Amino acid sequence: MRVDVQSSGSVAVLTPHGPLIRDEVEDFDRVVRDSIKARDGRVVIDFQHVPYLDSAGIEALLEVASATPSVTSPRFAQLGDTCREALDLTNVLAQLDVFDTVEHAIRSFKR
Repeated sequence: MRVDVQSSGSVAVLTPHGPLIRDEVEDFDRVVRDSIKARDGRVVIDFQHVPYLDSAGIEALLEVASATPSVTSPRFAQLGDTCREALDLTNVLAQLDVFDTVEHAIRSFKR
């Protein structure tokens, strides 16, 4: 899975491309964890280009979100309808910090 990494001040903005499925989870997880470590947890994951995810993808999101204190947990932005529905049906959506836009997610670190 290709994951673009950009900086916005002290925040890393990660943009994965393609479905977050079992075969792609390892690459995604590595990039996210490296970015969390490098940015003291200040990471936004932009789901704009993730059309869907499977159970392995959902599990990866839970692991990433629980690996950091809640004040610095990664933020998730621009979830498409399919991803949002999968996370909602599995009761995971409520456990994640989700924002409509990347900008709102970035600003949430400044509160």
